[in-house]
Order: sequence, then C-alpha cells, then structure tokens
Amino acid sequence: MANAQETKKILTHDQLWDVLVDLPSEFSTPSNVQRFRNYTSPDVSNQRTHPGRANDPNRREMTHGVKLIESEHSGTLINPKKKTNYEQRQFNANELVYERNRTKLKQDQALPKTIDKYETTFGIKTISGERVGDIVNPKISQPLIEYDYEQPRGMYLLSHKSFEPGEQLNRNYISGDVIRQQTFGLPTPVYKDGRFARASLNWIDKSKSVPIISQTVHEYDESRSDDSNIRMKRFLEQTHLDPNHRFGLMTSTDRLSAGEVIHQRPQLQEQIVYPNHNISTMFDDKELTAIAKVRAHLCSLNMHTFKTQLQAFQFYDENQDGYISQRELSSTIEKNFNLNLNESVISAVMRYCDFDHDGQLNFLEFSNFLCYRVAHASGLEKLIENNLDVKKQINNASLHEKLVTVLKDSYGRNLLFLTDIEEKTGKYYVRKLVTQMDEMVPDGWKTSYDKINEAPFRSEPQVKRVYGLPSIDNNQHDYSISKNRNKHQLGANTIVGSLLSPSIWSERGLTENDLLKPKTMEEIRDIFAAAQIPVSSDDFVYAWTKASEENSGHVSFATFKDALDLKNRKLGNYQLVYT
Repeated sequence: MANAQETKKILTHDQLWDVLVDLPSEFSTPSNVQRFRNYTSPDVSNQRTHPGRANDPNRREMTHGVKLIESEHSGTLINPKKKTNYEQRQFNANELVYERNRTKLKQDQALPKTIDKYETTFGIKTISGERVGDIVNPKISQPLIEYDYEQPRGMYLLSHKSFEPGEQLNRNYISGDVIRQQTFGLPTPVYKDGRFARASLNWIDKSKSVPIISQTVHEYDESRSDDSNIRMKRFLEQTHLDPNHRFGLMTSTDRLSAGEVIHQRPQLQEQIVYPNHNISTMFDDKELTAIAKVRAHLCSLNMHTFKTQLQAFQFYDENQDGYISQRELSSTIEKNFNLNLNESVISAVMRYCDFDHDGQLNFLEFSNFLCYRVAHASGLEKLIENNLDVKKQINNASLHEKLVTVLKDSYGRNLLFLTDIEEKTGKYYVRKLVTQMDEMVPDGWKTSYDKINEAPFRSEPQVKRVYGLPSIDNNQHDYSISKNRNKHQLGANTIVGSLLSPSIWSERGLTENDLLKPKTMEEIRDIFAAAQIPVSSDDFVYAWTKASEENSGHVSFATFKDALDLKNRKLGNYQLVYT
C-alpha cells in the first residue's frame, strides 16, 4: 500500500488542461493536397472550395480603390510644431524664391515722362451691351418692328415654309398677265360665332343614331353568362337588331374617285369603257390587289417554265382552238402549277385580261397580261422566217398591196394580225395593249407648272440649276439578272450627302453608276470639255494608260479621275479634279 501511494501523482491545473485539450499535431498536410481536400472533404463549418479557385483572393478581405492619405489635424494647423533650425532655413529659402518671382519687371523707366503711371489706364474700354429691359420692350415704334420682321422673312420662308394665310410662293418669273396675288376658287368659310362647336355638342337625330340600351340589361347579360357570343346574342335580341348589325356611323363615299377627278373621266352607272380601250371601274382595290398578285406569279412561272411565249400559250390551250377559256386557265393553274385559286379570283383575272370582251384570251392578250412581253422571248421568229410573205409584209410596211394580214401558227390557226407585231433589234414582239389611265387621256393631262409655262410672254431661262440626283435615270444599262423579280429600281442609290452638296456632275444629271460605267477615250474627253476642266494631252494619255492597266482595259470616269489625281499628288499638286 505504501508503494502504491508513493507512485500516485496528483495532477495540477495546468496538467489537467493539457490532458483535456488536444495538442496540435506536428504533421501538416501539403498545400496542394489540402487544396483538393477542401473541395472533397471540407472541415466542419468551412465552405467547399473548388481547387481551380482555391488560391483566388477572398472578396471579403479585398479593398477597392486608392487608399487615402490622412491630412493634417486641425490641432496641428492651429498650434504647429516648432521647427528646427534646418527646417526654418529651408522654409526661408523657398519663400525667397517665391518673393523673387513676385517682383514686378522694371519697365516703368521706358515710359515717357509725360505719362502718369499712377493715374493712366491702359487698354480698350469695354462697351456695355444692351440691357435686358430694352431687348424685351424695345424703344421703337410698332411700324418699325413690323419692318424689321419682314426684312429677314425671305430666308425664313425658304427654310421653314412659313407662309401667311393666302400667301403664294414667289417663283421669280415674269408673270405678264398672270397676277401673283390673284387667287382662284371660293374662299374657305371661317365662322367665329361658334356654330361648329354648337353642332358638335348637340345630339344627332334619333333616327340616325344607334339605339341606347339601358345599363341594367347589359349588367343582367354579363351576370348570366361568361361567353361573349351568348352575351352578344342576348344583347341583339333585347335591342331587336339584325345579327349582322355594325355599330357606329357609316361614312358616305364620294361620288367621284381621285382618278376620275384627275383624269376627268365620264361617269356611267355600271362601268366606264373608253372607245378602243379596256378601262373599267368594275374592280375595287381588294380585287385589283389579288389580280396583280396572280398575274405577277403567272408571269414569273411562264418565264421560268417555258422557253417562249408561244410554247406557254399552246400549253394553256388544251383543246388547241387558238383561244384560252376560263376553264382551261383554271385547269392548267390547278393541275400543273399546284395553285388552288378561288373561282371568283380566276374569273376576275379573265375579265381583267379579256381586252376585247369575248370571254376568251387570244395570244395578244396572253402575251400582254400573263407574260413578260419584252423580257420573255415571243417565239414568233420561226413562224415569220418560214413564211416569206409575212416577212416581206412586215419589213415593207409601206406596200400598198397587202399580201398577208394574219400570222398563222404551225397548225394553220390564226394567231396574230400583222399590225399587232413589232420588230426590235431583230426580234419580234406583240404590240402593247394600252391600259394605263395616264395614256388614255387623248390630249394628256397637265400640271400646275405646265399651266404657268403657258402664260404669255414667259421667258424661260437658258440654264436651269438642277439640285440633287435624278430619281430615275434612263441612260443606265440593263442589269444581268437571273430572275425578273430581282430587278431593283433604277436611280435608288441617292444619298443625303449628294443632295446637300451636289457635285458638278450631278448638276448635269450624272449618277454614281454613270461614273463607274466603262467609257471610250472620246466620251471621257467630251465630258471634261463640257465640264470646262482643262487637262493636258500628256496627262490625259498617262491617266488613260494607268487606268487601263489597273482595270483590265475597262476605263470608267471614276478610275480615270483617280489615276489623274494620283499623278497630281506625285507632282506635288494636291488639288483634286473635282469635289
């Protein structure tokens, strides 16, 4: 027992704490291994971190911006610390430099003795502007104010088009008997007694207005059913209205349309038919839109399916009688072109294309309305070459003896009258059937500008200023297109810069395509001569040779101008040919 008591030890407080608390192990996990273990087996209350961003800085510990340097405290400024002798000498040296720079230049000795340098003021006296009160309420009379208002008004009319009531644009031409202030027609009635306001505030007549239904009936219908159709049906039953009733006021249409007013066409009850022309008003806008869409689609199909118009006409003519009926047109469109058109649309197309109103389409009508008359080959050349009499009659239209008057097809059927055939560049086409309103007016219709030009003693200027680029240019060459529908409108390349600052070429009606089109040497020389731009013969030959080498022999005006400008730059002349 004694030995046991001797071997027993009593643990102190520090030793007991060492037993209860785990001591840190001397073994430490490498950083690369710990990075992956923090992702696969993170410790308790630690965030799982992907090893790819384990070494990224913690955003909670990052501080953005520039660290500010604390300024001096207010106590230091009020009671500054005492300076040492070295700091005081350094401060005095800095102040001495500042005082030396502040000293004035000794220039007063150069002034004359007659000038008092203390009382004399140099410089120009500033003139004070107008006061605000004088600008708001000027001290001038009312007639003078109106005179000042009218002085710059000419430019304001040009820029803002601010005309007074009844004022006309001054075109600066010799009027003669036409008086500029003369007006035509009846003046617009203007009443200031409030009659129009009274008419708008008064209710219209009960016979012309829509019956007003009490609100209780409407609320009863809404409470009984949630279906809008049922509510509308009950509403119509309560009001004794027709099921097809349209609410609102019907607008009355004009007796004359815009085309009838412009072209002054005569009025008939059913339709208008000019003598020898196919002009009618039996179609509304919706029908004309459908007809135009069907015609454009059939023209494109015929052009890409058949080589000639004659081949397409014989394909439509199923019974080979020389005419296309409405049944044949509908059958061909449905079976061969897979177009399921309504019978009313096909009937409208037939009535529109039937020029002679016989209920059938001949080759002349088929070529004009269902084919591209000029773009698509007609196929008449072979028939005319095989018939010598027809060829002789067409080439010699002045012959008094008419050998043949009708062209027949290969089956011996009458196809066209010789008067319906036109010859252009060795190819034969059918004549154009005139259906445009503008071409139907026998004497043509005139604009207001034409009527002004008809004034007596009118002096027309010899040279007219042309602003901007022309919208349509007839001198452009045809485009090489694969489909007729891909042809874009000519003259559609106008830009704002050309309109605001027109060049000397646009004043003469030239466009960008004209400048890029290949031209001969004589044409380019004539262009420079007409524009009054002197170019020596040596420079002309050099620019032509240079442009021809760079563009494979195709010299346009733009390439010629670039070559000429390049030579001028090499010689030190940086002035361009034109701007």
